[in-house]
Formats: sequence, structure tokens, C-alpha cells
Amino acid sequence: MNFSDNEIMTVELDCPGWTKPHTCDITRRQLDALLVALDNMAADTYEAARRLAQKWPTSEAAYANAPTIAYEQAWTESTANASADELDRDWYLRHAALLDRVALRDDPDQDTCAAEDAEATAIVLLDIDQAPRGCDPRAYVRQQYAHWIAEQMGDPWASSNS
Repeated sequence: MNFSDNEIMTVELDCPGWTKPHTCDITRRQLDALLVALDNMAADTYEAARRLAQKWPTSEAAYANAPTIAYEQAWTESTANASADELDRDWYLRHAALLDRVALRDDPDQDTCAAEDAEATAIVLLDIDQAPRGCDPRAYVRQQYAHWIAEQMGDPWASSNS
């Protein structure tokens, strides 16, 4: 079969969260360019996730200077109760790190509610930061928490390596 680059095709795009699919007519040439662009975007996202993975600390390193779990739990609860409408990124980061630390205490071979909660809350932080979804959400929380806690302690390394 011979195809013409100028042949018109109908394309329907549908993404999670859209109320309805988007339909448009484009040429085969435009479709080819669109597919190449999408492929490049996926490659860029993968590369960004790979670079982030190289900077992920272990959980031990990330939480080495963290306050106790009991303190962080009390802080996140009291802050959420006092100003639930004004929770900032720091609160979401500390909450995600708290849940990660709780999940780490559980048996890693078991799927637990703590692990599920830690993963879900880590994904919220990924969304807040608009970070690539190709990375491990809990590892991302550990990386961001390690930077945050270093900044809190006045570590000049933290701000130069964020």
C-alpha cells in the first residue's frame, strides 16, 4: 500500500482527568511529527528520572538527622489541625518522610497499609514538585528530605546540591 504524507487522518487523544477525548484531523506527516515529539518527551522524562536516581540517599542517610518519629507525628498532626487550609510543601515533605519511616519499620516482604500510605503520599509530593513520574516516589521523598534537613541544620552543601 502507498500512503501519502498529506493524507488526512482523524486522531483521538484521551488522557486521565480529561472530561472527554479530543479529536482532530491531521496529516500523516503531522502525526509522524507528533509521535516523534511524544517519544522525545518520554526519553527526556526517563533521563530526568535516571539523573534523580543517581542522587538518592539511602533511608539511613536521609533520616540520620531527623527528629524522632513520635516528634514528627505530633508536629504533622498539630500543624494539620491548626492550619489544614494552608499546608505548604514542607508539611507534605515531612508527612511523606514520616510515613516512609513508619513503613520502613515494617517487614519489607509484606505489603502493608503503611507502605501503601507512604507511596501514595510520596506521589502527592511528586505532583507538588512536578517531578517526573518515572522515579521511585519514596526514594524521591528521601532525597528531598535529606536536602531539607541539611538546610534546617545550616549545611551549605544542601543548597548547592538541590
